[in-house]
Amino acid sequence: MMRFDWRPFLERWSAEWADAYDPERDGHRGGEECAAARWLGREAADAAGIAAAERRLGVALPPSLRSFLAVTDGWHNADTFVRRLAGCADLEWCGDPHGLRNIWLDGAGEDADEDLVRMAGTWSRSLQLAVESDMVDVLLDPEDVDARGEWAVYTWAPWRASPPERHPSFRHFMEDMYRQFHAMASDRPGFSNDTTRALDQRVEGARLAALRGEYEDARKTLSEAVGFGRPRAARLRQQIDALLGTPTGAEEGGSLADPYIAHEAVPLACRAQPQYGIHREESLTRRYPESDRTAVAETLRAIETGTFRYRAEGIFGEAVESARASARRAEPEAAWRALAAAVHAWAPRSADHIAPVGLIADAYLGPFLTPERGRLLLSTPRGPGATASAPKPVGAAPADGLGWLAEESRHGFRIVLIAGVEPSEVPRLLGADDATAVRPALTAGEAWEAQPGGEPWEARTVVRFGAAGEGWVFAHSGRGTDAAQDRFTSPAVRASRATRAVTVTYEPQGGIGDTTDTATFHLSCAEKGEPRFGVTIRGVSGTTTGPVPAELAPASLFVGRTVTEGLRGALDGIASYFGITVSREAVCHGRLDGVETCSWLREPRAGEGWAYWTRS
Repeated sequence: MMRFDWRPFLERWSAEWADAYDPERDGHRGGEECAAARWLGREAADAAGIAAAERRLGVALPPSLRSFLAVTDGWHNADTFVRRLAGCADLEWCGDPHGLRNIWLDGAGEDADEDLVRMAGTWSRSLQLAVESDMVDVLLDPEDVDARGEWAVYTWAPWRASPPERHPSFRHFMEDMYRQFHAMASDRPGFSNDTTRALDQRVEGARLAALRGEYEDARKTLSEAVGFGRPRAARLRQQIDALLGTPTGAEEGGSLADPYIAHEAVPLACRAQPQYGIHREESLTRRYPESDRTAVAETLRAIETGTFRYRAEGIFGEAVESARASARRAEPEAAWRALAAAVHAWAPRSADHIAPVGLIADAYLGPFLTPERGRLLLSTPRGPGATASAPKPVGAAPADGLGWLAEESRHGFRIVLIAGVEPSEVPRLLGADDATAVRPALTAGEAWEAQPGGEPWEARTVVRFGAAGEGWVFAHSGRGTDAAQDRFTSPAVRASRATRAVTVTYEPQGGIGDTTDTATFHLSCAEKGEPRFGVTIRGVSGTTTGPVPAELAPASLFVGRTVTEGLRGALDGIASYFGITVSREAVCHGRLDGVETCSWLREPRAGEGWAYWTRS
């Protein structure tokens, strides 16, 4: 096994520490002497001293610690909170003097699993390496040993409010502490040395690699530089992480005079802000200069209300507008193809801008930028001079049909399908008389939670709408209506005033999956304001009106099947008969425009009773 050469590593660390030494910040006991000597260590321990320590402790020390002691018998300033690490004479068993094992186990109670029990015993079985520290334990665990004989090191401080942090070996611990020293010193004026210059050069190389589409290699390089606190590295890696769907991809703070901050980072930060809490706006805006806080608050409100639109320049900006129009039509694959075809023409807003991450915050486009699509975008050469072809889109454009609704029918659904119109006409055709305003960019959950207006006897709902294939549009609600009740009125009649419309509802009453189910399925078709045919099935009984096409007759849809099987078959049959397809991705995961519909129940006649309930 090749031994680690401690001497050059420790000398470089010591020299860089001495150059950055600040008596006011680092002036604890021994700091002046270490800075003057440009050495954070001590005299080397000889073989006899190391052997004596091992006899006293009753164990053979792990290889990286033994070779370290042979270079320096202890160490000062291992990190900001560890003033001195033990040498041979200072090594002692920790012994758990504060009873931390019992504290951890008592806190877990009956939920203490094997891993927690083992972790809680770290103090009682480990060597304590921290001789002087700010309430930090550095524990060398003899029961966590790798194939090379290295013991894991655990660091813990009560003020961190987290379990001990594991380092695979003493060498890994020291390398981590060296990185931490760099990260803590990176904002000191004039902190520059061979290490920082080499890292900054690699960061610049990673930036160029990312623009070439080599994002995986770039991210590895940037992650190393982030560990050392290099200022550009975090911004660059955050952009990659944002498109990969990881939670570290939102930069907060900075001046909106920086166009990257204003147009990319602020929308991402606002999108990542928790939606609840009375101080959420203040907690975000206070991280920005006072003069910028109003603009940040406006962006936050735009994102919360679904009105934020990402903008870009040139060819890519035109593609963004086209993609958003497709996304609003519930055509996510078309939206993605428009972006993918133009991403090579994207232009950065500043020197450290490597990808259009602000897209993620766009009300309509953001939900469709999945991590898989983000990887394809990142793998595309882009920016000035990029000429490579666009990435291959994610599969062929899907034709989802309607059958997938059976898998999303726990609470039932209502869907109206209208032929020969554009999605923008849905509010006019289905909207309530006093509530035809479009509600922009609703998620499925937001539409579900919306409180429709109207009279107590009415059954209005908020539907989201979009394109349903060639020549059709849909209006969908994830809440069903019992179409077997006497006052049910299919909105297809109203919607079909100058065309043809179809209504499908499913109300999952009773248990799903057997022939005793009392669930209600309804299909009706109308043309030019007149009903043409209808099918209503409740449990095992059904009724029909008008000349029902053979392909859609109850005998073809439900006989011999469970309700769930029949529902899937019926939906597939409807999609095939009318040539309809509705994007599952758009309905389940996207943001679509919505509108409150007219009532799906007629007004009670004189002397006719009715009942209603409210959701809390």
